[in-house]
Amino acid sequence: RKFLRQNGIAQVFDTAAEAVRGADLVVIATPVDRMAETCREIGPALSPGTLVTDVGSVKTSILKDASHLPPQVTFIGSHPMAGSEKAGATHAQENLFQDRLCFITPTGQESAQALEKIQAFWTELGSHLFTCSAQQHDAMVAAVSHVPHAAASALILAVASLPDFNSHVAGSGLKDTTRVAGGEENLWTGILLANSLPVTAGLAELEKHCRRLRLALEQGNAQEVSQFLKAAKIIRQSLD
Repeated sequence: RKFLRQNGIAQVFDTAAEAVRGADLVVIATPVDRMAETCREIGPALSPGTLVTDVGSVKTSILKDASHLPPQVTFIGSHPMAGSEKAGATHAQENLFQDRLCFITPTGQESAQALEKIQAFWTELGSHLFTCSAQQHDAMVAAVSHVPHAAASALILAVASLPDFNSHVAGSGLKDTTRVAGGEENLWTGILLANSLPVTAGLAELEKHCRRLRLALEQGNAQEVSQFLKAAKIIRQSLD
């Protein structure tokens, strides 16, 4: 509490229900697997007309969780593509959302005024908005975030299991490609389970490409290895 107050948090509450009482806008920033519980807890304390959003990395399951909110409030899902593998108030950044993409996932049931308020909120924080359905969001984010996280975790486990693995000689390449594997495991367990269908589809694609490269290496097929690496390089360069 002392740390939070020293760093600009005006009020600290013991419960989520206390925190939202009387608020016009509520941003739920709990782990994905605690959304339903949080919605049930804060529901009775919300005033009619309150606008509720979230920052969760999965939107379809959260939309279902938001059904626990009372009908007199409006929920519109959000997901700012910002943050890092580090957690906690000590790693807070005041410009975290500046020039970052933020998904907005309206359902069509909200008023135009409510949607405009959510859009204005994230725009004021410096975010660039991308509006789509919850299902579209989950498919896209699985491809660019959830599958890469799972792959990074699998990669560090794979190389660490090799008999000659020595972390003291690891360079920036291994650290860069596995950085996100340092994320909080309970948080990511909830995310991966909540978005399991597109994630498992992505992992199947990863397995396919790993098999392709392994087979080419086993056969000594230099042309196939070169084509594999070139195709990967072109796609990677397009991200810059």
